Amino acid sequence: MNTSYKHESLLYEKLGEKKVQCLTCEHQCLIQQGKIGRCNTRINEEGILYTLNYGLVSSYSINPIEKKPLFHYHPGTYAATLGSLSCNFSCLWCQNWEISKTNPFETATTSFLSPNEVERRIIKNSAITGVSFSFNEPTLSLEYALDIFNLLDDNIYKMLVTNGYMTIKALDLLIKGGLTGVSVTIKGDESMVKKYCKANVSKVWEKIEYLVEKGIHVEIICLIIPTLNDNIAFYQEVSTKILTIDKKIPLHFTRFFPSYKFTQVEATPISTLEKAHGTAKRIGLEYVYLGNVNGHTLENTYCPKCQELLIQRTGYRLKMYLDLKKAQCPKCGLMIPLQT
Repeated sequence: MNTSYKHESLLYEKLGEKKVQCLTCEHQCLIQQGKIGRCNTRINEEGILYTLNYGLVSSYSINPIEKKPLFHYHPGTYAATLGSLSCNFSCLWCQNWEISKTNPFETATTSFLSPNEVERRIIKNSAITGVSFSFNEPTLSLEYALDIFNLLDDNIYKMLVTNGYMTIKALDLLIKGGLTGVSVTIKGDESMVKKYCKANVSKVWEKIEYLVEKGIHVEIICLIIPTLNDNIAFYQEVSTKILTIDKKIPLHFTRFFPSYKFTQVEATPISTLEKAHGTAKRIGLEYVYLGNVNGHTLENTYCPKCQELLIQRTGYRLKMYLDLKKAQCPKCGLMIPLQT
């Protein structure tokens, strides 16, 4: 087992007889001495819980924020993006399975980036205006992410691409550390998430509500997978839940491509995504987008009041038809929810 990246976990409880309970994510694993939690990144050694992936970076790149995808959060900017290994969900269709299904103690080739090195890279590159944890579930890099957040100035935005399954305690630490934006993936309805992700989707919705209450920018992603969640009932459920929180929350219906252990179905038809979009708009959501459909008009931002084209997107290239600082429709004057 590679223990080069061990670091004591911030959130756990000692239960006696060297047993511990991890409090990082909502699985809240009970871990016996010498055993590892279900995410494969936490180990109990003599009653102390350690992470096994502190500073273990599988991917580092500079990405447009639209790739997250976030369309209303610092549009047109670039974020230093880091990923590690493993996940706390068990999805069979994972698009990043090469890293999310690899455990820290299974890999022979690793790359260590200290928080200070990440800070140095960000400061050195003037094109970078933010930092993002993505590629695999960032909750598992809690301690590392916090150390990086705390090193960076407030003018560098901090965000996560997440499944939203962290505990409130973990979320509070991230918010205190400077988190200002998240994209949260809703995998499916209750039965689908329980069956395929071994998780409780109500816990994810709970975090979305909490994030909004705390003033964190939230966008919601739904990967539409044929035979699993490509149905009107799911589109209606997601849209209605968002409506009860805030109709201005951007919702992205994203195209699935066969991957990992879910290759028996073809890519999502674009007509299916368009149907999902229409359902969400009829229910009353103001900002609904399609994803993984390069050049589609429903990747653009339109004014929900007068339908004026405000931001045109072709891949990750943007053409602005409004002043981002004013964030106001130039035709009817409606204020557009953009964090810049």
